[in-house]
Amino acid sequence: MSDLDGDDGVDRDAIEEQAIAWFLNLRAREPGADTSDLDAWLDQSADHRRAYERARYHFEASEILKSSVRHGKKKPLHSRTFFLGLGIAAALALAIALGATFTSNQHLRTAINEEAAPARMRAPRHQIRAVALADGSDLTLDAASQIEVAMTRRERRIRLLEGKARIAVSADPRPFIVEAGSGELTANAASFDVDMAADGQIEVAVLSGEVELRRLLRPAVLKRVAPKMQAGQSYGYLASDFTPIAVGQDDTDRRDWPNGWTEYHSAPLSEVIADANRYARQPIELDEPTLGNLLVSGRFHITDSDHFAERIASLFGLAAVHRQGTIHLRKR
Repeated sequence: MSDLDGDDGVDRDAIEEQAIAWFLNLRAREPGADTSDLDAWLDQSADHRRAYERARYHFEASEILKSSVRHGKKKPLHSRTFFLGLGIAAALALAIALGATFTSNQHLRTAINEEAAPARMRAPRHQIRAVALADGSDLTLDAASQIEVAMTRRERRIRLLEGKARIAVSADPRPFIVEAGSGELTANAASFDVDMAADGQIEVAVLSGEVELRRLLRPAVLKRVAPKMQAGQSYGYLASDFTPIAVGQDDTDRRDWPNGWTEYHSAPLSEVIADANRYARQPIELDEPTLGNLLVSGRFHITDSDHFAERIASLFGLAAVHRQGTIHLRKR
């Protein structure tokens, strides 16, 4: 038995690579070709079917990211800025799906059944959501973020579908695995941020503990790139191309984003307002584009758009005018 084998003696890495090979083999066949050999392999075990579905999902997701108008064409990775809740009905539906109980207005205490199908959670636009998992781990979803959670006897697994999450992993014999685009993170007793931008760029920043980052699909023909990340380190890669590079620190401190706070150092006002508008029910606009070049320094509660706009207006001697559902900042 290798160290990759599970407790049941099944070599799932080998199954995963076989699934990739089957998927590529099927794509090379003519439409309508006989697939009885693939069907026979799938029928051998549930692990085969799960591995094949995972391969199909991630290959197709990569193709969507490459061609999507929303995400645009692949661009070189650069050190970009590092970056009530679900409606009552949605929250109740989520609670029912997960066997969850509310511990506060902002928290869900999940009690996900073993071997349950992945459960989807989302934080709507304008809101940050905190979720407490039954294993003691804590998740914080940024506004407009979405994940899938699956807890089994063998592993704890999260798939980041969009947006950003802060994940504080509790100590547990089972590995805690986070899928994000083409990469996969494994951690235990660690805290980290995973941020998937709309353009397909992904950044991972470790706050405490150690995180192993590796390619999600690991065909033997491809070289593995698996840096072990330590606290204070950040790596970035593309959702469709796992080539991680170290990301340097920028001048904006976003470590307190779960509480709605960001600290800027000489950041353009246009950038700061773009951050605040991620949470604003009333978007903030600059009536004169040149105002966006003003440099902002300070710690701001950017999830409180009214107070934020008033503070910016006071800082630069501007007027904050509420008009037709928008906060306009303009010269007096």
